[in-house]
Amino acid sequence: MENEQRRSPRIMFSIPLSVRGMDEKGKPFESTGRTITLNRHGARIQVSRMLKPGQTVRVINHANDAEADFRVVGPISPPLDHVGEWGVECLNVAKNIWDIYFPPSNEDCDAHVLLSCRHCQSISLQSLSLVEVEVLETAGLLTKPCIGCGDSTPWGYPQRAFEVETRAYQAAVSEATGGISTLTDERRKSYRKSAQLPVRVRDYYGEMEIAQTENLSHEGFCFWSCRNYHVGQGVVVICPFDAAEEKAEVRARIVRAEPGSGPNRRIFGVRYENALH
Repeated sequence: MENEQRRSPRIMFSIPLSVRGMDEKGKPFESTGRTITLNRHGARIQVSRMLKPGQTVRVINHANDAEADFRVVGPISPPLDHVGEWGVECLNVAKNIWDIYFPPSNEDCDAHVLLSCRHCQSISLQSLSLVEVEVLETAGLLTKPCIGCGDSTPWGYPQRAFEVETRAYQAAVSEATGGISTLTDERRKSYRKSAQLPVRVRDYYGEMEIAQTENLSHEGFCFWSCRNYHVGQGVVVICPFDAAEEKAEVRARIVRAEPGSGPNRRIFGVRYENALH
């Protein structure tokens, strides 16, 4: 936190803006929006259009008509009614379109984070900007180049970090209930209730599906899906889901992925974001 405040302060400030770019069909688009937070190198913006990680867009500040090219880092919150929040990073580090003074920087990046490629499972120490850190902490994944895959792929915290975190939670539950601190798989499953209920799962790119749970517990659930989720990925869920009843979405994270009983069908473990708090 001290390094973040010293190097590139994050400022909560709403500035009206426009975002211009090319869609997947090669057609130009323009969408209005606003900033939510700013720092020297990027911003968290709210815009009424789906963007794509790695995409280059032109951001125009309506307060002073200044503009610059930005790279879309990724989503920071799932879109609602086609309005979402995105992390963007200025491609010209010397360009400041906000008319805000930021203290000078002497370092090349904001953070060094150990990440794992979700395709080849290679692990690398990555240099990240503050905008990328914010996307990683919310959406759970970043699109970064992978030397092993020869392409840009999803990266997140190493999967074993979530396994250790989950075991720590299970041990805490066991100790609180007078059980054994080290839990076996059978002991862990005893806290789950077998239940096949409809559940709605929505990711940070706006993709949504109605799936079915396999079991439930107070900290999360397991569900079946033909979609490909990655361990560490952030989602918002409604469990159980009833189309006739309006319920609030709950932030959650994918913490387990295993092969299912049928082709292209997998079972995923979901933990609510407040399960460790």
